[in-house]
Amino acid sequence: MEDWVKLESFDRPHQAEIRKTILEQNNINAVVINAKDSLFLIGEYELYVRKEDEKMAHAIIEEFHGLTKVDSFILSKPLENLRDILLQNGIKAEIKKCSNPRYVLNNYELFVPTEKIDETLPFINGEKLEGWSLLETCLRTRQTRFRVELLDEKHIPSIVIKKRDEQYMKAEIDIYVKTADLENARQTLSDLIGWIKINDYSMLHRAEIRENLLGKYNIRSIIVNNNGKYELYVECSNEEKAISIINERKEWKNAATYNSQIKADYAMAILEKAGIEAVTITRLDRDFMFDVDLYVDEINYDSAVEILTNINESEKE
Repeated sequence: MEDWVKLESFDRPHQAEIRKTILEQNNINAVVINAKDSLFLIGEYELYVRKEDEKMAHAIIEEFHGLTKVDSFILSKPLENLRDILLQNGIKAEIKKCSNPRYVLNNYELFVPTEKIDETLPFINGEKLEGWSLLETCLRTRQTRFRVELLDEKHIPSIVIKKRDEQYMKAEIDIYVKTADLENARQTLSDLIGWIKINDYSMLHRAEIRENLLGKYNIRSIIVNNNGKYELYVECSNEEKAISIINERKEWKNAATYNSQIKADYAMAILEKAGIEAVTITRLDRDFMFDVDLYVDEINYDSAVEILTNINESEKE
């Protein structure tokens, strides 16, 4: 790693991963190296950036000095509700909007002082969210967003909390509503008034591919698990268009798998620039680690693999 320099060292992996994510969201490549001794488990987690990015990386990290990200979402209101609860309990919290034009990502992130993490955790895991109840748990951000938007249309406030494991990997996303609104919220997501089922699938990833594809055409869709069948709903006004889009592409193949959503999004952007439509699906294992599968239409599979192989080879040089 001749062209790389160590930016910081940390005792815990999530501390390094948080900074790595912040840098990548600002178009700076970063890697975390586990420098712990495998026998004695002593040492540090080291964060590296390229030499030409060192000054900018230091400036970006300094902005977040003393703060730790505890939650994030693509809509601000659910985070504002959580922030207000933390403030009411004497925990200073602030929301930062993070935009990344390279990957077309927009996210709102909730930060608290690092020394307040232990006080914050009971709120993040739901133990101290007094007056709020868990409504539903989702695996995907977009599915969470659609549900939050439905609740918002009914004037039902919500809180979204992304649960993470000890390696700071995304596991599940919890939606909380005020306990007084719980039954109304459940009914709202159950009735799906104004929505219509267009298909069902025996495997979740097949439904997710179609949901992702429809999203590219700005069509909202919701996946409902009905006794092991994954039903795909769209707004009634989009029924005909959605069915047409899905029927045009019936066979999808996994062209690559990544351990980072950012890497997968970058590969997807390269493919689409070459005229190859692609979708990404996040896949969780039993240990809550995740991989991101990149799917393409079977007709374009060979071309996609060739392009992705060239990308990998150029990055190694």
